[in-house]
Amino acid sequence: MKFLTIAAIAALTATPALAQSIEREQARADYHQANADAARAQMQKEDAQAQADAAQVDAVDAQTKANAAQADANTLKDAADTRQAQANSNQAKASIAQSQADSAQAKAEQAAANRDAALDRADAARDAARNN
Repeated sequence: MKFLTIAAIAALTATPALAQSIEREQARADYHQANADAARAQMQKEDAQAQADAAQVDAVDAQTKANAAQADANTLKDAADTRQAQANSNQAKASIAQSQADSAQAKAEQAAANRDAALDRADAARDAARNN
């Protein structure tokens, strides 16, 4: 390119007709270079668009997988919540059963005490009947 510019300057100083011819050739060379640059830019644009399209497909795929994973997580959470509610219900039932068992134990102890007292009274009444 520098050589061409130096040659153009030399030709301009030599003759006006030669200068016009050199200018025309330079303009043609610039035109062809611009066309080549435009074609290269078009290919780069198309490559970038293809990469963007591929990235968009990947993003849609990733979003689909994320949505499926979220749905699975929601299902598992619902199942866990149900099991927790069942465990809480069973715990409440166990607490009620324990309370009933404690009450029954207290009644049994009271009954045993009443029995012992009745046996003591019976022994006392028998002893009193023997002594009279």
